[in-house]
Amino acid sequence: MSAANADKDKPKVALSSTIACNEAIVFTHLDDTIIMMDVNEGSYYELDPVASRIWTLLKEPRSASSICEALADEYEVDAQTCQRDTLAFLQAGVEQRIFELPPAS
Repeated sequence: MSAANADKDKPKVALSSTIACNEAIVFTHLDDTIIMMDVNEGSYYELDPVASRIWTLLKEPRSASSICEALADEYEVDAQTCQRDTLAFLQAGVEQRIFELPPAS
């Protein structure tokens, strides 16, 4: 399979996407960061304060747009920058299996 075809098969995160935390991830809070491990993959991650806030917002699955709204209200960031950066982070998290895109019900 070519790289172009592999990219087509990756789920894409959009503002309308519902995002959930991967339940195989164990985590702990350490000051204003979160340290996590994927028990299935054996991968470790450390989330900075903003990424930790996103993780906290995802206690329950929610839309990417509602995450962006919450972050824009809490941090001094314009909506366009917040959406761009949040979608990029969520996309990377889906690709690394930190986050999931649950099927629409």
